[in-house]
Amino acid sequence: MQDKKHFSGSIVIGDPSYFVNSDEDWEKCEYGENMSALGFTDFLMIEFPDAPQVVKDEATGEIIGGICQDSCVIVVVYKSELEAYNPEYEKAFGSEDNWTLVEEFDGEVSVDTIPYEDDEFDTIIVGTGNKSFKSCYEEDENEVVPNVALQDELSKIIGMKLNGLGT
Repeated sequence: MQDKKHFSGSIVIGDPSYFVNSDEDWEKCEYGENMSALGFTDFLMIEFPDAPQVVKDEATGEIIGGICQDSCVIVVVYKSELEAYNPEYEKAFGSEDNWTLVEEFDGEVSVDTIPYEDDEFDTIIVGTGNKSFKSCYEEDENEVVPNVALQDELSKIIGMKLNGLGT
């Protein structure tokens, strides 16, 4: 299993069992481990805990999607390849809380594991690139995400005011 992959284009993050067209295709792709058997050229397969997560834009803190899985697997695939394989994929996912679309992403998607209890780990999906995002558990969705641009502007204003005071 890979733990990171570079993508350049719109990507979909979700449980492949929601968009695979048939039981035969589900077996053919080895339950999400071999998406290339269904025509996907690039994909990242992630073993994922059975707990819903949200995906947040790291710059704004805005929730851009969700992740809900039933197969213990999440994949990251190109939207164009998913549309070619299953044009009705959005209906298959049901609620928008079940999948995440990141338009025009250029960067790396990686898997991070965070220890939380003895030998237990949380799995987090991290996107780093022209658009940075991170998954987190729903109870963590109210976590404060710093607005770096606003902090920089405030620092400049405070610095100018202090310089004007002669300090």
